[in-house]
Amino acid sequence: MAMQSILTRLAPVSASLLLLFGGVAMVPVVTAADSAIAQTAKPAKKKIAIVDFDFANTGDSSYWYSYRGTGAARGISEMLINKLVNDGAYTVVSRSALENLLREKGISGPIDESKAVMIGKELGVDTVIVGTVTRFNVEKRSAGGSLFGIGGGSDTTKAVVQLAVRAVSVQDQSIIAAMEGLGNEESSSGRGSVFGIGASSSSSGSDELLSQAAEKAVANVVTQMKQKL
Repeated sequence: MAMQSILTRLAPVSASLLLLFGGVAMVPVVTAADSAIAQTAKPAKKKIAIVDFDFANTGDSSYWYSYRGTGAARGISEMLINKLVNDGAYTVVSRSALENLLREKGISGPIDESKAVMIGKELGVDTVIVGTVTRFNVEKRSAGGSLFGIGGGSDTTKAVVQLAVRAVSVQDQSIIAAMEGLGNEESSSGRGSVFGIGASSSSSGSDELLSQAAEKAVANVVTQMKQKL
């Protein structure tokens, strides 16, 4: 009888312990490895294609067509491709793949949003980057004077590059982001003369200044793309 009484008293306790351990067993256990995998998992990169930028009224067009030997349209688009590839934020279609497609489809000239969507579908990308170079100028200013046969002066050269860039969705042809890039670069040179015998010094040529200004404009565009896309 005593033994039966003890077992009777222990029965509720055993049932409680069984429920307690049963409940614990049902709680999922997250290991350190699972946590590390969750933290390192990253979303797939957006795949994009970049076409040559269009040319707007930029003043002296000679700089535009002679820039880097191929023209500013190709030079700036290549600069943007290189920066985005090095940044690693996007998967960027190679220029050769784009050019091969344009040749196959017989596409030439400025590329608007409708052409961009068709190109994007053929290349299997999410977004096509199109744009316009709204400023690609070199401005020069001179100042100087002379007194008693001794003269001097200075020349200032300023390069300005401004870009208007749009990201076009291949899915519905909508403009999903718009970016503006502006770059300025300036240099100065001095000159002097004594009784008609002159000398001068110069720091940078026009092409070098344009390249530096374009680099700044493209860098601004990349920063905005990463914020908006």
